[in-house]
Order: sequence, then C-alpha cells, then structure tokens
Amino acid sequence: MGKGRSDLTLLLPDAAEGWIFAAKDHTYNRNNLYDYIDGGAELYISYGFKRVISRTYSKPGQPDIVVDLFDMGTSQNAFGVFSHSRETVDNTFGQGSQYAEGLLLFWKDRYYVSILVFPETVESKRAVFNLARKIEMAIAKEGSLPEILTLLPQQSLVRESIRYFRHYVWLNSHYFVADRNILHINEDTDALLAKYGEGKTRSILLLVKYKNDKDAKRAYNNFVGYYLPDLSKRRTVQIEDGTWTSCQLTGNLLIIVFNAPMKDKALHLIEAVQKNVCAEKKRLSIK
Repeated sequence: MGKGRSDLTLLLPDAAEGWIFAAKDHTYNRNNLYDYIDGGAELYISYGFKRVISRTYSKPGQPDIVVDLFDMGTSQNAFGVFSHSRETVDNTFGQGSQYAEGLLLFWKDRYYVSILVFPETVESKRAVFNLARKIEMAIAKEGSLPEILTLLPQQSLVRESIRYFRHYVWLNSHYFVADRNILHINEDTDALLAKYGEGKTRSILLLVKYKNDKDAKRAYNNFVGYYLPDLSKRRTVQIEDGTWTSCQLTGNLLIIVFNAPMKDKALHLIEAVQKNVCAEKKRLSIK
C-alpha cells in the first residue's frame, strides 16, 4: 500500500451509527480518475487533484453510504473545487460545507469530501452527519484560503457566489466570456469570480492575478481587443443589454466588472478592489 493511500485511509472511520466498512477501498489518481468519474474528472484535475479514496459503508436494511475523500494537493485547490458549485454559506463541517438531501460536501485543509446516500432515510442522514464529523476531526488542521480573496470588496458581496479557479472553462460555466481562453487563465494564474448586489441584475466581478505585470498586460490587451474594443478608450462601456462593463489593470492584477446595472456601480467596484490592493501592499510591507 502506497503512502498516499495509507494517509487517506487514516482519515476515514471504520463505522458510524451501525454502518460498517466491510469491503475494500478503491483509490484513483490522475491517470485513472476518468474510470471512476466519467465526464467529471476534468473538474478535479484542473484543481490540482492528486488522489481520491472511495469507501462504501453498509448496514442491513439500509442504503449504502459512499464516502469519497479527495486529496487536492493544497487547501486553495480544495476550496476551489468546493466553491465551484456552492449555493449556500454553511460552516457546519470543516471550513465550509453544503448539504442537500442525501449528499453532504465539505472541505478542510487540502481535502474535499463527498458523502452520498440514496435514498436518504432518517437513520442514514444521521450516519452521514456522524461520518462527516469523524472525518473532519481526523483532519488535524485547517488550511489557508487563496490570498486573492482578500482583494474582494465586502459591501454587497453575495458570499455564496464566490468561485475560485485556474481554468477558463470554469469561468465560462459561471459567466460566458468567450469560446477560447482570451484571458490566458491557466495553472499559473489565480482567478476569482463573485457577484454583488441584489435582485436579477447583479454586478459580476472577475479578478485574475498573473505571475507578472507583462503577462497581465498581454491578457488585458487581448481581452479589450477581442471582447470590447471600446474599453481601450473608456474605463466603462454600456453594452446592448443596458448593463455596464469596466476593466482596469493594476500591476499583475486584471479587474473586470460585468453586468453592472449602472456605470457608477461598475466604477465603485473597480475602485474598491484597488483600495484593497493598496491595503494588502501596505500590510505586506509592514511585515
């Protein structure tokens, strides 16, 4: 048994509420994850996935419970894959969790955990929660969040809308920009998407942090030239649907606002991010 598999096994209990692990674990890595998650492996791999252990718990007269424990390599990656489909803000388990009937998801440190049972019963729900508590307690420490999160303005932020990623496909799954990677988002960039405001028309803030100013400038020029050339002349442009788009380059950080209901709201978001950038630079200089 390899060290990676052994480490993951130590985080899973043998039983919970009468459900017992009696079969053998199944472990997958980057080379064979497609065999286990057909059509969904790309999501995990794009977030730096290392390995996953899948364990089934059984109890007579009750549905099986399947636990998938993903090692995502870093806490930032674990947060990212969790944020991809988050719909609520809930910290019941780990560093963030989400529960729907028969499915509990949470993340802690570099681990992302899925606990699934179908159909759900009163007893199996209790067992799912018990398993989650045991697993989160077995994970010794909490991990750090992506640093780019500190740049998000807090006023009017829809917290459950935050999405962190390093692949342009996931940008398009939440807000379509282009059918190709015009922003040059890749494993060396940190990208963050969040919504602001209330009602149907919410501003969408996109932050992309590049390795250096040169890469950021190249992405900025490409975005403006391809997406909205008028942004080369004005900071904010109203598009056909009546909403406003704004774009600003600050060092190696690209700031874009989509879908703003008013020009002032787009500019306010840009300026709020820039204030946070200045505050972060000041904090780092003091250190």
